[in-house]
Amino acid sequence: MIQWVRRNFGRGGLHRWLQAPGSLSARLAATGTQFSVQVLAQGHQALSADEARVLGQGRQRKGYVREVVLRVDGVPRVFARSVTAHTDSLAAWRSVRGLGTRPLADVLFKRGGITRAPLAFAKLGPGSTLKRHVAASWQRATGQTLTARALSARRSAFVRRQAVLLVMEVFVADHWHWTAAADQVKTSHRRRI
Repeated sequence: MIQWVRRNFGRGGLHRWLQAPGSLSARLAATGTQFSVQVLAQGHQALSADEARVLGQGRQRKGYVREVVLRVDGVPRVFARSVTAHTDSLAAWRSVRGLGTRPLADVLFKRGGITRAPLAFAKLGPGSTLKRHVAASWQRATGQTLTARALSARRSAFVRRQAVLLVMEVFVADHWHWTAAADQVKTSHRRRI
């Protein structure tokens, strides 16, 4: 089972990306000219025991799941998975169902009444079911085989009208990219000031 902790163990640029507040989609978009969302799966699916626990689902292991790959200038960078209880996907989080290829940030950071729990971090190691799932999904979506021994991930819970949406982001792109991209974001932010 994956251990989610409050300590960010990333180094250099990756550390800054993992810790960054606000919209990851907006931050990624600032590193290139075209940001896109590739939807891999969306609908009623099985939840992990950990996801069900965070959502307060007890033994109910089904929920509404959306999995995507976030791309910058056509290059895949991040695998993201958002989950909520099926009943909440019909009520407080129904807007997630109609996103299509728009980023989840369009709901999370542009609407009121949503709070965000602190970020938690994990390393998805070679033996984890979650890493195998991410690797298989990534290969189907991109044609690329993941060679990294472990993947850095973060997640947080968003709450709207007492309904939880759990969002996990796995930083799959090569480590060098995160350092260069962190510098790009700082430069573009200084230009806007």
